[in-house]
Amino acid sequence: MYCSHCGRQVDAAARFCPACGAAVQPVGYVRVPVYGQLVRPRYPRVFGGVCSGLAMHYGWDITTVRLLWVLCVLFLGTGILAYIIAWIVIPEAPYVLPESSTGSGV
Repeated sequence: MYCSHCGRQVDAAARFCPACGAAVQPVGYVRVPVYGQLVRPRYPRVFGGVCSGLAMHYGWDITTVRLLWVLCVLFLGTGILAYIIAWIVIPEAPYVLPESSTGSGV
């Protein structure tokens, strides 16, 4: 795997490039380019995509964000209301068409 920022080879298990420090996208992880804007992605999402959006925006693990949100619901009691507010406030990611890999000249 190579760093998209500096082009140097990076270990497949690494989350950050050791040369430039840029976040590296793991293999098999689909990330929609949102150019720094916090959005709710269409994939991967469970309910409204709030946890997925936060994880992608900040470069965190989705499972960790979901577990933290469940802990907020169970122990603080404000997690459900915060999730609903975030679901309303955070915009949904735009549809992205798949890239054409065929060279049809239509």
